[in-house]
Amino acid sequence: MEQSALLEMKGLMARGHECRLVSLNPVGELGPLLEEGRIPAVGLPYRGRFGWRSLGAMYRGFRSVPADAVMMTGHNLAAMLALGNFCPERRLLCLHYHHAGVKPAWAWRTIYRVAVRQFQAVTYPSDFVRREAEALYPPLGALTHTVLYPLVVPDQPGEVRRGEARQRLGLPREARIVGNAGWLVRRKRFDVFLRVARAVASAVGDALFLIAGDGPLRPELEELARGLGIAGRVRWLGWQRDLTAFYSALDVLHFNSDWDAVGRTPIEALADGIPLVASVIHGGLAEIVDREEYGYVNSTHDEAWLAKKIVFLLENPEAGRRMASAARARLKELCSPERHVETICRLLRLEDPRL
Repeated sequence: MEQSALLEMKGLMARGHECRLVSLNPVGELGPLLEEGRIPAVGLPYRGRFGWRSLGAMYRGFRSVPADAVMMTGHNLAAMLALGNFCPERRLLCLHYHHAGVKPAWAWRTIYRVAVRQFQAVTYPSDFVRREAEALYPPLGALTHTVLYPLVVPDQPGEVRRGEARQRLGLPREARIVGNAGWLVRRKRFDVFLRVARAVASAVGDALFLIAGDGPLRPELEELARGLGIAGRVRWLGWQRDLTAFYSALDVLHFNSDWDAVGRTPIEALADGIPLVASVIHGGLAEIVDREEYGYVNSTHDEAWLAKKIVFLLENPEAGRRMASAARARLKELCSPERHVETICRLLRLEDPRL
């Protein structure tokens, strides 16, 4: 979400607009990137349940510098109310999260009742999560739009970069490596990842499995890896500030989720030239990876199917390279930052000041 917002602001500035960030929390590690992009930012204190004790600070923070338009990222009800009459004609709400399991339906309906009064448009990164919202609160449908995440597709990594990444992470240069990255929580289904890893390990003798991320389930997952007999073949990287080396080290990205608006990890991996095998029960990933030409995506956690596809890609690297190349071309078209910013400007009715 933070990376998408940063790309949006950089794109708006490239078109001649000025941007300023007001964060509902301390700016933190995003600060150096904002300074590098010359984007002024202020972090507000977030106090009280749902931020209610920070309403006054939000109200003042929003108005500390005149503005012609407002983009709000996230569904904070207090911040919506604190907007008051600030920029009433040009407001855009950008939501990036799935609904089920996050808040009860009544809470979402309350948020959306306020949203339809406060914003002219609401965006979602997939049709899946947009339709969830419309089903929860049908009047929202008059304002909703699907706007894919902006994504910079880097140059195709080569063997030199792959070798350097593996050396940096302490991984064997010649091993075949399957990985996933994310928050170690129940819905991300790293248990599926590990059970599939056991099946792949039995078929591919030099296969290793790489997990970048951390979370409350890590002890449980480490115990599962021991119980499956693959603890020696799983590498736990913990949180990574920069995932470039992680992606570059992989032969296959294996992603699983019960709920995800889209899932940034598989999209970033494809952009980096890594073939994808994924299972997502409720989510929008298959809207982008909608053919096997681009990647293998299943709507169930069929572990035998997942293992078969991973083994195929590990044993047929040329097929994986063709898949990744096709996916990169699709992402360049669908997730172009320039195309994304053009849509944002249209929704906010912002004219290009360069013209």
